[in-house]
Amino acid sequence: MKRLQRVLFDDRFSTALILLTLAQATAVSGVLTRVDNLLYDLGQRVITQPVPDDIVLVAIDESSLSQLGRWPWSRRLHAALIDRLAADGAKVIALDIVFAEPDTADQPADALLAEAIGRAGNVVLPVLLESSRANGQLLETLPLPQLLEQAAGLGRVHAELDADGIARSVFLWEGVGTPAWPHFGQAALTVAGIQPPGLSAVPPAAMVPQPFALVRDTQRRVGFLGPPGHVRSVSYAQALTGEFAAGTFRNRIVLVGATAAGMGDLLPTPVSGLAAPMPGVEFNANVVAAMRDGRLIRELPRGPTLLLTAVLALLPLAWLARLSPLAGLLASLAWFIAVAAVAASLPVLARVWMPSAGALLAILLAYPVWSWRRLESAGRFLDHELKRLRQELGAAADAPARETVTDPFQARIHQVQAAAHRLRHLQEERRETLAFISHDIRAPLASALMQIDSLPPAQQARLRAPLTRGLDLAEAFLRTSRAEMLDPARFEELDCGAVLHQAIDDAYATARDKPVRLVRTIPDDPLWVNGEFGLLHRAMLNLILNAIHHAPPGSAVELGLRAADARAEVSVTDYGPGIAETDQARLFQRFSRTAQASGGTGLGLYFVRTVAEKHGGTVGVATAPGGPTRFTLGLPLVQH
Repeated sequence: MKRLQRVLFDDRFSTALILLTLAQATAVSGVLTRVDNLLYDLGQRVITQPVPDDIVLVAIDESSLSQLGRWPWSRRLHAALIDRLAADGAKVIALDIVFAEPDTADQPADALLAEAIGRAGNVVLPVLLESSRANGQLLETLPLPQLLEQAAGLGRVHAELDADGIARSVFLWEGVGTPAWPHFGQAALTVAGIQPPGLSAVPPAAMVPQPFALVRDTQRRVGFLGPPGHVRSVSYAQALTGEFAAGTFRNRIVLVGATAAGMGDLLPTPVSGLAAPMPGVEFNANVVAAMRDGRLIRELPRGPTLLLTAVLALLPLAWLARLSPLAGLLASLAWFIAVAAVAASLPVLARVWMPSAGALLAILLAYPVWSWRRLESAGRFLDHELKRLRQELGAAADAPARETVTDPFQARIHQVQAAAHRLRHLQEERRETLAFISHDIRAPLASALMQIDSLPPAQQARLRAPLTRGLDLAEAFLRTSRAEMLDPARFEELDCGAVLHQAIDDAYATARDKPVRLVRTIPDDPLWVNGEFGLLHRAMLNLILNAIHHAPPGSAVELGLRAADARAEVSVTDYGPGIAETDQARLFQRFSRTAQASGGTGLGLYFVRTVAEKHGGTVGVATAPGGPTRFTLGLPLVQH
C-alpha cells in the first residue's frame, strides 16, 4: 500500500512539473502568440458594443469620388466642408487627411483652408510618422505651417501592426527622439473638452532622448465597437452639399477620412480580418470611442500572468486523480473551453488582456500526460507485483505459453489474469480443505464427548473442558467456512424481526443462567431482507451471546430492530465494562479477542462481519471504556 501511495504521489508531482514547465515556457517565449491573438479577436468579434451616437464619420467614399472627381481634390472643397460642419454645430472636426505639401495647382486654396480652420476653431490635424525610403530615417510629417498655426490640436495617426499584420493596439504617445505626440483620437477628445479616464493630457515625463529613433510610451489594445460600417457615416459629397438633416453633426465628434477602396488607408483588424480591412478613419473612430468610454485594454503584468498561468495549468490535477478516465477527459475538455471563453471575453468585459496560450496548452495536454504517467506507474507496479507472484506461485503466475502477445502492457495483464486465476483456485482449495478438516475434527470430538460419561468422574472433569473447547473451535471453523463460501443465489426473502426473535429465544437459557434480562424492541410489521436464514440467525445469536457474556449479573441486554435509510438495523446493547479503543480496531478480525474476553475461539465477531458483508450489509460498534456497548448489524431491505 505504501508503494502504491508513493507511486501515485510521484505521478502527481511529475505531471505537475511537466505541465508547469510547458505552461511557463510557452508564456515566456510567446511561441503561441498567434493563439492568444486569435482568442482576443474572437472576443472582439463576438461581443459588439452599441453604435455611438456622438461620433460621426464623413467618408470619402466611391460615391463622393464619382461626384467630385479623382483624388486629390482642391482644398477649397475641404474649406467649404469645414464651414458646413462648423455651421451645423460639430463639437470637433478631426481631418484624417495629410496636408504636408502646398497645393501647387491652386495656391490660394491653402490660405482658404487655413482661414476655414481658424474660423471653426475646433479642427484637429494629423501628424504622420514616415520614412523617405525603405529602412530610411523616420520623419515627422506635419501639416503646412499656415494650417498648423490655425489647428486646434495635432495628433499622430498610426496603428501598431502585430506579427500577423493585424492592427489591435495603439501607443498613446509617440515621436521621433521623444514621445511628444498624442494619438489622433486623444487629440480630438482634448479639443472636444473630454478628458479620457486614466489618460494623461501631457506627454510622459522626460526620457533619455534617442535622436532619429521612434520612441513610444503606453501601449494599449483597442476595444472595438464592431465590424467595418458599425460607426455612423455620411458621404463627403452629401456633407459638402448640405444633403443631411439639420443637427446631424451638432455636438458630435466628426472624423473626416477616406473609406473608398484604393485610397490606401485600410487596416486589417480583429473585427474585419485581412479579407475586409477597416478604413483608417473608422479605426481612429474606434480608438476615440475606446478612450472616451474607458475601453482601452491593459495587458496583465508578467508576474501575475505567470502565476495565473500556473494555477490554470495545474488545476486539472485536482480532478484527474479522483475521476474515472472518461469523466476526467470530459472535465478537462470543459475546463479548456471555459478558460478559452474567459480569455476571449476578459478584454471586452474587464478591459484586461492576459496571454493564456500557455495555460491552454497545459490544460490540453493534462489528460494525455496524466494518462502516460499513470500507465508508466501501473506498468512498474505490475512488474513489481508479478515478480512477487512468480516467487510465491512459480510458473503459475505467467501467461499461457501458447498465447503470443506483442504488446508488453497486454502481456502484463495476461500474466496478472493467470496469477489471479491461480489464486482463486488456491483460495477455493483452502476453503474446501478447511471445511473438510473442520467436519472431520468435529465428528470424533462429538463422539468422544458422548462417551465421556462412561469414564470415572475425575477423568470426566479433566477431559470435558478441552474436548468441549475443541468441538466449539471446529464448529466455529465450520460456520466461518460456510459463511465465506456463501452463494447469494441461495438467498430468500426473510422477516428480519422473525430471525431476531428466534435468536433471542435460543439465547434465553444462557441469559437466565447469568442472570441477565433480555429486553427486546421489535416492530410488529415485518422488515424483509434477502439472506440465508441459518447464517443470519447465527450472526445475531453471536452478538446476543457476546453481550450476555459481558453484561453484569442482574443487568439487561437491550435488543432492537428498526428501519433506517433503506436498511434493517439490528442493535444489541449491553452495560458491561466497554471496549478499549486499542481493541476496537481489530475487533472484527480473525482470532481477535478483547482484553476483557476470556475463552472463546476469536471467530465469533469475524463470522458476524463475514455474514454481514456477504449479505451486502455492515456491522459496527459504538463503545467506550466504562460505558455501554452497542453492536449494530445493518442489512439492505427488499425494495418491492
